Amino acid sequence: MVIQKTIDNLKEKPKDERKVVAGGIAITIMTLLFIGWAFLFFKKIQHGGDLQLGGGAQEEFNFSSVREAQQELMKGLSGFDELRAVREQSTERYELPVQEDSQQSETDLFGRPSTSD
Repeated sequence: MVIQKTIDNLKEKPKDERKVVAGGIAITIMTLLFIGWAFLFFKKIQHGGDLQLGGGAQEEFNFSSVREAQQELMKGLSGFDELRAVREQSTERYELPVQEDSQQSETDLFGRPSTSD
């Protein structure tokens, strides 16, 4: 009865006042939910429960086979010298030949004979 009367009084008030009341109710509910969550969270920590902060979709991408492959790779390439050799081998495949211009060419960049002005 009291709640119905309060709702009827709010219907008669301007829209701005109704928004303020709705916002206050929403903030109150969120505050109560947060306090309840914090209480249960700290109670679980106090009792030494198994706390898992990670998980969810992230765990789907942490495959054990990927971890094993990383460990095997790290065992296989133990020294910096080996890593440097692998890097140099990979860059040798993709290096472009360097042309040295010790003499001026008689053709321009497009292969046409150059003209002297």
